[in-house]
Amino acid sequence: MEVKIKIYQMNLEGEIDAAKLAEISRIVGQLIKGEMYGLILNFEAVEHINFAVLPSLVEEKKRLQSFGGDIRLAALSDYLKNIFKTTGVLEAFPVFDTVGQAAKSYGVSVKDVATNLPLGL
Repeated sequence: MEVKIKIYQMNLEGEIDAAKLAEISRIVGQLIKGEMYGLILNFEAVEHINFAVLPSLVEEKKRLQSFGGDIRLAALSDYLKNIFKTTGVLEAFPVFDTVGQAAKSYGVSVKDVATNLPLGL
């Protein structure tokens, strides 16, 4: 019997702006539709995040939490952590140094985390 992977890792890069947040929102909707409620946002390749989108990111977290899920952040640079902290939203998210640690916080290993959405989502 195949076990459905319930955790999805989204690898972000460059600048996180309103357009990227719209993509994150779309992914959250697809995860809910597919009954995948864990999302790890990997910030390893992110250079900047527009502070204005952070309240919307918190709203996406609340949307996923309403279905019993959560959003975890991984690999935030000190620069990005300061942006989250300055806007007052850092404490809204569990933050991990690595994707592996974030996966472990969900009770799975990093090899059990999907990096591609299943077909149909």
